[in-house]
Amino acid sequence: MGGAKVSDVNVKTCGTADSCVSGSMNLGTMKVINNAKCCKTDLCNTEKLPAPLEQAPNGRSCYSCDANSCSVKVNCEGSEDRCISASVTQGTNTISVKGCVSNSFCAASGSTSTSGIGITSMQCCEGNLCNGAENFTLSFLLMIIPLLSSVLFF
Repeated sequence: MGGAKVSDVNVKTCGTADSCVSGSMNLGTMKVINNAKCCKTDLCNTEKLPAPLEQAPNGRSCYSCDANSCSVKVNCEGSEDRCISASVTQGTNTISVKGCVSNSFCAASGSTSTSGIGITSMQCCEGNLCNGAENFTLSFLLMIIPLLSSVLFF
């Protein structure tokens, strides 16, 4: 992801056990690494976690989407052992997203909605390029910022 802007967001909150997920998701144009530590007592989340380490390619690959199609190949890194296909909706706009994902994200999946942004039809699969290539017509750039917000606060 050379030259990409890196943002380190530290979120401390209350949540359920299924929202306590560590792993990463690589959508080609955007990569999200979630480094979570959960605890069960009052005010136990005072610790600031270290930034995740750089992840090396792991030999797997999945399809990803750009502004023109979902036939771009992306190399998976670190614990990204699955391919993902999902729909992201904001208002009346819906786009397809594809990429590499850690199994922990898949295990905690389901439809989610944050600030009017919904992630639906999330499917994970095993095997290189198992998430299929297909075209879509809506602009990926139109949804990249809301998608980032929804993933960071998932």
